[in-house]
Amino acid sequence: MRIVLILAVSGLACACAREAAEASPEAEATQSLPVAAAVEPQRADAFTVTDGDQIIEVRLVEIEAVQGGPAGAQAIARLGALLAEAGPQLRLVPTGLSEDRYGRRLAHAEFVRDDETVWIQGVLVSEGHAMVASYADNHARTEALLALEADARAAGRGAWGVGALVVRRPDPNALAQHLDSRQIVEGRVIEVSPQIRGRVYLNFGLDWRSDFTAAIDADALEGFQAAGKAPDALEGAIVRVRGWLFEENGPMIRLDHPEALELVSAPQPARLPAD
Repeated sequence: MRIVLILAVSGLACACAREAAEASPEAEATQSLPVAAAVEPQRADAFTVTDGDQIIEVRLVEIEAVQGGPAGAQAIARLGALLAEAGPQLRLVPTGLSEDRYGRRLAHAEFVRDDETVWIQGVLVSEGHAMVASYADNHARTEALLALEADARAAGRGAWGVGALVVRRPDPNALAQHLDSRQIVEGRVIEVSPQIRGRVYLNFGLDWRSDFTAAIDADALEGFQAAGKAPDALEGAIVRVRGWLFEENGPMIRLDHPEALELVSAPQPARLPAD
């Protein structure tokens, strides 16, 4: 069904999203869509733009919306309402890699309402319809999105309130049920391994052969250090990591940019025995 409705956007969520969008430096890259184009959501974080014989597929970067079930239906309906409200004012703002291997346009989407910018990714995240999903080649607005996600998660908004979006514990047996999907995992780093072929491993258990591990690529180490997340300083810290969960000596997430790791709690100093 093509978008023809105009619905209001939550004031609080839009205020947060507009502030984040207005802080973005990529305005000069904004691309307006043809006025006569028809916009149709395909999933909660992707849509198509049809202009005559031309069809453009757009993937909203730096987020992954909840899919399936009632929460997924609400998410895609929310995107549809935002696209309808945007109408011909819808603009695409590339902030990194502009096209994926499937030929989809990669961008942030926004429009202007009453002289203020409404950032569609920011609204979806702040209302709990999507989680942050950044990549090494697309993470320009991730810090702003993480703040919006944290607020939505704490308030139990949208999919966070019904368990469709969750932060998982580093239990390898539980995580094994969610392999080959994008996940958020939070726990204490038990050990930081020495570099192995340039890669550093953050171990969340005592047995690296089976426990959950986060791997930091060699070419990403400098970025982690510059961001104040040097791996050798993370031992004992509670961190939140996000990315594609796969099997390699137990469940693993590969970290290729510093925004994929959040420092939740700094390492605690060792307690010395009482004199």
